[in-house]
Amino acid sequence: MAPIDYLYYLCFVFFAFGGSFFFKKGIIAAKFLGLLFIVLGLQTLLNYYIRPELLLLHPHVFRTVSPLMLLLGPLYYLFQKFLLYPERKLKPILFLHFLPFALHVIEYIPFYILSPELKIEEIRKVLQENTLYTIDSQYGWITMRTHLKLRILSIIFYICLTCYDLVMYYRSSSRAYLKNNRLIVYWLFFNMGMKFLVMGLLISSYYYVEKFQITLVWKDFVYLLEYIFMMIFMLFNPKLLDGPTLRGLMWQQAMGRNEAKMALDTHVSSIKIVSGNKREKDLLDSLNRFFETERIFLKSNLTLDEVAKKQKVNSRLIRIAIQSELNLSFTDYVNTWRIQYAEDQCRENPKWKNFKLEVVALESGFGTRQSFNAAVKKIKGVSPSQYFSEYLY
Repeated sequence: MAPIDYLYYLCFVFFAFGGSFFFKKGIIAAKFLGLLFIVLGLQTLLNYYIRPELLLLHPHVFRTVSPLMLLLGPLYYLFQKFLLYPERKLKPILFLHFLPFALHVIEYIPFYILSPELKIEEIRKVLQENTLYTIDSQYGWITMRTHLKLRILSIIFYICLTCYDLVMYYRSSSRAYLKNNRLIVYWLFFNMGMKFLVMGLLISSYYYVEKFQITLVWKDFVYLLEYIFMMIFMLFNPKLLDGPTLRGLMWQQAMGRNEAKMALDTHVSSIKIVSGNKREKDLLDSLNRFFETERIFLKSNLTLDEVAKKQKVNSRLIRIAIQSELNLSFTDYVNTWRIQYAEDQCRENPKWKNFKLEVVALESGFGTRQSFNAAVKKIKGVSPSQYFSEYLY
């Protein structure tokens, strides 16, 4: 079997894998992952045909791979962002990540619409220089050598940005939360290690381009190994795209419940589920995931209208869902998250064990010690000093 046959099979797998995720119902992260593998499939195929011995036979593929390289970083970055924060909404400003790709395509439109004869003439000039990254060309706003530098910088930038987001996510999450989602987190860290390896290869490839020029082909395929490992891993762990698993509804932990549908007693510290409306349950589930992943409750001046705006849901519907499902006001709902957060930090974070209650109140989103005292007394039925006595020194 010829090498091109294996390449076709690999491209088909990338296209099939990407298409299945792109059209998969679920979190936005699946869409970006699908697009990522579709781009990889297309890029893999085009990389084969831009080899010197094939380029003159397929002039239309010349200069088509370069713009696609600018998509890999943004697509993976957005995939990770929406995987870790599945309740975030897709904002138009995020499409600015694809502006370099769009500008690069626009830059080469005059070349793309040339006749095959004129393209071959340009290709011959490039081949005479023994490099695909020619300095002198009448097409494009900047040279291909400059584009090579910009592509490498783009990949390095997005690898570092993605790594920073992942580290910050890891540091801000509780141990219990990370334990429930260790497969996602450890897999992303492993994949990040692979990306740093690829980054090293890309940087070294720029040096080798100077020495080996157009004969250097391996660098165009080496980075695919990372995504092949990623694809195989996800085939065996399809639930990864469901997003992080909630550690458990915070009121379940606070009250020691095991099942969300269990009825609670009417003690002052209990929270009662009173409705069976599916729409309200779904809205509350979405709100819970949003609060747990974004930790928006740490804002001391958080309002219902702000949450409704971020969730793109009518504030009245949020209030109804919380009231009917939990028999809580919005303020009590937010304060319950804050108290649970403070409890988790005092239990797991050694630094918090030395905090005074005033600091615990401020760090967990309460604006004042008085509001903290009132919330703990109302929701837990005891004073803060009594409730947190087992956690603080």
